[in-house]
Amino acid sequence: MKKIAFVCGGPSLEKEISCLTSLKICEELKKKNIPYLLIYLDENHQFFLVKELTSSFIRDKKIAKGKFINKNNHFYFKTRLKKYNFEEVLILGHGKNMEDGSLSCYFNQMEIPCLSEDIYNSSLIQDKIKFKLLLKGLNVPTLNFEYLYKYQINDEKVISKINKEFNYPLIVKPSCLGSSIGISKVNDKNELPEALFEAFLYDTKVLVEPFIENKREINVSILGFEDEIEVSNLEEVNNNNLVLSFYDKYDYSSNNQKRIINPPLEEKIKKKIIETSKRIFKSLNLCGLVRFDYIYDVEKEKVYLNEANLIPGSLSYYLFENKYSIVSLCEKYIKNLEKKQKDENLLLTSFQEGFMNKVDLSKLKK
Repeated sequence: MKKIAFVCGGPSLEKEISCLTSLKICEELKKKNIPYLLIYLDENHQFFLVKELTSSFIRDKKIAKGKFINKNNHFYFKTRLKKYNFEEVLILGHGKNMEDGSLSCYFNQMEIPCLSEDIYNSSLIQDKIKFKLLLKGLNVPTLNFEYLYKYQINDEKVISKINKEFNYPLIVKPSCLGSSIGISKVNDKNELPEALFEAFLYDTKVLVEPFIENKREINVSILGFEDEIEVSNLEEVNNNNLVLSFYDKYDYSSNNQKRIINPPLEEKIKKKIIETSKRIFKSLNLCGLVRFDYIYDVEKEKVYLNEANLIPGSLSYYLFENKYSIVSLCEKYIKNLEKKQKDENLLLTSFQEGFMNKVDLSKLKK
C-alpha cells in the first residue's frame, strides 16, 4: 500500500463524520505500522496536518497549518517546520464540497494523484434530484417526488402542485446534503412553508417526497470496479419509522438497536435490493465503495431506491466485517480507485497540436 495522505473535514456540514471516519482508519493503519498522513481541511479552505489521533485534535490544536506541494512529481505536505512526503491523496470527506468532486478537482489541477470517483459520477450522485431523474431513465423504482428551486419558494403554482399530487405526511430535504441535516417531516400543508424555509437554509434546491408510514430502511454497499464487484451484508436502520437523527445515523456501536446487520428479510426483497444495486453500479461504471439506501414499503411490498453514497460513513466497514478488516477493506478500496485512475491517465489530452498556428483569424466567422 502506497503512502496515502487522507483528507477529511472541509467546508461541509458533515465534516465531523468524515473526521471520525479518517481517525478510525488511521488508527488501524498505525497499529500495523503502515505509514500515512492525515490532513484536515477547515471551513476556510486551509489545510492542517493532524499530529495526534484524537477526536479533540481541532479543539486541542494538535494540528499544523500547511499546504500541498508537487515538486517535479514528488508530493509533499509542507508545514512551517517540515515537509512530509506522500504518494497519493484519498479524500474521506462527506457531503457537499467534498464528496461531490469539488476537492478532487483541486488536486487534479495540481497534478497530485487523487484517488476518487470521477467528477461526473460524484456530482450526479451527490445531487438527489438529478440522481432520481437518472433512476427514472434506468427504470429503477424510486418514490414519486417533486422538486423546487429557491426562487420558487413562494410560487403558488408549485406549492399547489405539491398539495395536489401528494398525500401528507411528506418529507422535505435539501437536494445536495447527506445525513439528516435540514430534513423535515411535514404532517400537513400548514407545515410545508416552514419546512421549505428550513431546507433552503442549506441548499438552493429542495426535494419533496411522500413519507411512507409502514416502511423498512435497508442499506447495502458495493465494493469494486467494472466486473470485479463484491456485495456487503445488508443492514436495516431506523426500525421505528421516524426520521433518523444525525447521531443515530452514525452510531455504529453494537448496542445501537436502530442498526441491524443481516435483518430478517424475504429472499425476493433481498435479491431485488442486491441486483438493483449491482445494475446501477455497472451502468454508471462506478468505482470504489458505494452504499445504496432503500425504502421497503411493507404495505405495498415494494422496494424503492432512496439514495446512494459514494463515500459512506466509516467506508461501511461494519457491513464487511465478516470478510475484511478495516485495513484490508481500505487497501481493496484504494486498489480499485488506483485502477480507475490508471485508465484515466492513459487517455489522450491533446488533439491536432499546432492547429492554432495554421488558422487565419481574419477568416474566422464572426
